[in-house]
Amino acid sequence: MGFINPCHRGLAYGDGYMDEDGQLGRVVNVVGDDLFAINTDPTKQSFGILMKYYKKGDMPGIYCNGGVYETDVFKGNISAGDELKVANNGKLTAGAGGGDLVVAQAISVQGGILKFRLFI
Repeated sequence: MGFINPCHRGLAYGDGYMDEDGQLGRVVNVVGDDLFAINTDPTKQSFGILMKYYKKGDMPGIYCNGGVYETDVFKGNISAGDELKVANNGKLTAGAGGGDLVVAQAISVQGGILKFRLFI
């Protein structure tokens, strides 16, 4: 089971609703008035990262406005210092470039745990 741990938390947004089911650690974007969905397009502006699992219609808790976090929810090989973007499944991944928006920076990856600085 995945986790996300706020080491030095930024803001936490807890208003609005999920437009679809959302999994812990996935990056979300705004898709309507107080409506959020999993962002699967690295060229679209992201809002934050889900704190836990939410069903469609639930009011989500979203980490946003910076902070440092740890998680085991990410995709691919990431190294310290990598700029992170959104993968096609809403997870953080390395390889930002060519119009991709950078949402975070990796601080360390040890034992399957990614520590990162959130930019959104």
